[in-house]
Amino acid sequence: MKVDDKLEPLTVYNYDVTPAMDTLVRHVLKRIPDSYAEGFPSFSVFESCSPWGAHVERADIEEEGKIFCNPRLVNMAKNVAIGILAHEFAHLFLGHTGARSLQCEYQADELACQWGFKKEVRAMRRHLGPPTDEREQT
Repeated sequence: MKVDDKLEPLTVYNYDVTPAMDTLVRHVLKRIPDSYAEGFPSFSVFESCSPWGAHVERADIEEEGKIFCNPRLVNMAKNVAIGILAHEFAHLFLGHTGARSLQCEYQADELACQWGFKKEVRAMRRHLGPPTDEREQT
């Protein structure tokens, strides 16, 4: 996806991250096919604690997505970090909100693979293990 010139005018990308994280995030966004740019929701990216490396917070479908990336993400194996970010952007694109079910986790993995991140999603799963139902953990 062409990050700076193919996005809807109302889509706002706000990065409150270090240059290393910004580079990683932009790398993932640039690999998402251009055909998804029109429907991509607005979001902000922050560096903050995340048990999975990154996660999306969004109260409802109308709210801007907030992607929280653990600062350690930039020190992970690059293919794992890319898989994690692609998975989280897939959650954002799919409109997933709140604690996610196994179905949501598999849908995010599948969409990230469709975007061309199959190798990275597999690396992420080797690193993090299989998807879990977040609703059971709250």
